[in-house]
Amino acid sequence: MTEKSAHPAPVNHLSGRTTPTWEIELLLSGATVFALVQFAGALPEWGGYLLPRLGPLWQQVLGLGLVYFQCGVILLCVAFVLHLFMRAYWVALVGMDSVYPGGLKPDRLRGGPVGRDLLLSRWVPMPEQIEAADNRASVVFGMGIGLARMMVTITFVGSALLLVSLGLAALAGQADQASTWVMYVFSLSLFPYLLVLMADRYLGHRLSPGGWPYRAIRGVLAAFSRFGLGRESAPLVTLYTTNVGEDRGNWIVGGIVTFATVASIASMNVLDDDLGWGHYDAFPTLESSGEQSVRHDRYASLHEVGESPQGPYVPDMVARGSYLPLVVPFVPSVHGHLLENCTERQAADADAAAREAQREARRDCLSAGLAVSLDGEPLDLRAELYSDARRDLRGLLYMVPLSGQRRGRHELNIVLTPQTPPKKGELPPTWRIPYWY
Repeated sequence: MTEKSAHPAPVNHLSGRTTPTWEIELLLSGATVFALVQFAGALPEWGGYLLPRLGPLWQQVLGLGLVYFQCGVILLCVAFVLHLFMRAYWVALVGMDSVYPGGLKPDRLRGGPVGRDLLLSRWVPMPEQIEAADNRASVVFGMGIGLARMMVTITFVGSALLLVSLGLAALAGQADQASTWVMYVFSLSLFPYLLVLMADRYLGHRLSPGGWPYRAIRGVLAAFSRFGLGRESAPLVTLYTTNVGEDRGNWIVGGIVTFATVASIASMNVLDDDLGWGHYDAFPTLESSGEQSVRHDRYASLHEVGESPQGPYVPDMVARGSYLPLVVPFVPSVHGHLLENCTERQAADADAAAREAQREARRDCLSAGLAVSLDGEPLDLRAELYSDARRDLRGLLYMVPLSGQRRGRHELNIVLTPQTPPKKGELPPTWRIPYWY
């Protein structure tokens, strides 16, 4: 006779309706959520580093792509964090149900009869609560993945259309009207799709499956679905909206995407406003060209670590020594037109003397587009080509002599020759840098 174990085998209290992928969901959320949060914080910094170094065309394409890609990352972060909390709540329900398998004990309630009746009428049995919590967690996980995938598709499609728009504007010689070209290309690309969707919704039931209108609508929808615009391209989102109701599901999905897009744009704008948020609406704005404004980004000593300055700057507010170095960083989207208008072109097969002459000519093109003055008087200074490996920076350097200057406040003015003449009442791009000697 075989001796039986004194300890019975543990009983699995999980319902047969428990989501079979709950362990994988927990593993994916827990293993990636911290990396995603760090990535969401690092992506705007990478954009802030790279965007100023690109020309206007690529800057717009990459900027749009970064916004939508950041939107997808934020969606994943929020979904995974919520999923972890919901799974934790589900685990707590399962654990408490295993400790107290009898569920609620109405006879041990000490409250009054009204409160007791209200509790009993609203109480949901533990198995149902466990299943509902399990389902909510899985829906949040699935929707997070589905919406993030959808945003990646939007990123590639939107960036491709923007690139085509800007390319056509450049080929047509109308780069200054790029926004108009973008509107035309987006309209011509998406209008047929929207028109076919409306025709299918309101007239599709009248069409014969073998007729040419039916085949035409089907062909257009199939063509756009190849680019990720079909509903089958987002199966997780489509599955959700068709089960909770089209109208309700679309409102929920639209609200989530809007929230993520606003959060993405806000995270990008934080880089431009590195003073941070606060209740400073009533405080005067520190304009780069405003008088009596001492902006931190005009002084290298006040720059943040790793910051890529996009405007002229000097070492500090207080000048010391015999010279004050004035650095004008080269920003392709700001100064690129100065080199485009330069008649001297770089030639790869030129000899050393010719290459040196080309460098000198292009430097002169840059410096000719910048008017530097001190206390209202033009400075006749030779611009030097300048580089800073700590910031991956290239630009022009002006060594402003301090000898003969009176003690007190002085102001450097740098005026950029714009690509197109400013409109009436507008001033060309101007940077004021006050300093004390």
